[in-house]
Amino acid sequence: MNKKFLNEQTETVFIPKESKHDDALYVAVNGRRMLVKKGEPVALPKPFAAVVLSSQRMKTAADSYIDEMSREGLT
Repeated sequence: MNKKFLNEQTETVFIPKESKHDDALYVAVNGRRMLVKKGEPVALPKPFAAVVLSSQRMKTAADSYIDEMSREGLT
């Protein structure tokens, strides 16, 4: 982790890879940014972890909605 984030509380997150060459995710919070490694657990400052976890929840919700609409023949 970058030295400027060392004194912050952290939370461990796992970001799965979508493909073989999908190695990192760019995350920005209030003008601060970092590149987060995918495919292994990573300790992130809590604000960054919150953004990543929220994004994962929204992707799951969107995928569920698309699946439901597909089963009903609405897409």
